[in-house]
This record gives sequence, structure tokens and C-alpha cells, in this order.
Amino acid sequence: MMDRHGRPPNFPYNDKLEWLLLTWDPQIGYFKLEMKRRHARALRRHLFGPKGVTIVPAYDGVMNFKLPNGWTLRLTYLGFDEMAEGYVAGDVDAEFIPPARREERPISRQEPASQAQARL
Repeated sequence: MMDRHGRPPNFPYNDKLEWLLLTWDPQIGYFKLEMKRRHARALRRHLFGPKGVTIVPAYDGVMNFKLPNGWTLRLTYLGFDEMAEGYVAGDVDAEFIPPARREERPISRQEPASQAQARL
């Protein structure tokens, strides 16, 4: 069963996530969502289809995914070690990392200034 946007059940809702899925605009900037494993699975299924949805860390671990327009999705599965810090087993942190912009790239010390200006 899908929702009205064609998304699987348990799909996480967030305004920034909705805007990202519509535009993939880097101006949205970095953001982080806390969710349960079932929400992370629904998000992966929506983004990548059913292939590989069941391949996840058993307890804790990190998964990185390339998204359209240079975005990166980092899913951090929190395990039993983090439970003492107020987390519950099954919690997932989803980080949406925008592409690095060229003008933010640091200038190398070995690169002459004229080349650095040409690069920008």
C-alpha cells in the first residue's frame, strides 16, 4: 500500500526532506533526521527500489548512499552502546549532506594564486 505520493508505508515526513525530494537543490543545506529502522527502510525503498533493502547492519553501523545532484545520505544505525545515552535500539540518524560547492574548496598551499583564481 502506498500513500498519495506513491511512497511506501512508514515513509518519514519532514518539510526539508519533502523539498529535497522535489528539487535536489544544494541550497537546502545539511540536515539530520532521527527515525526508526522501519522509516529508514521505507526511505531507502523509495529512493533505490526494493533491491538491497534488507541489507542493513545487524546492530549498529553506518551506510552511505549517493543521491541525485551530488547529495549524500548517511544512515547511522544506533546499537546497544548508544542506548545508555538515551537512544533506543532501532533508532537511526539520517544525515542529508549537500554537494561541496567549488567556491568553498580550500586553496592548496602548493597551488599558485593565479591558478586558484582561475579555478573559481
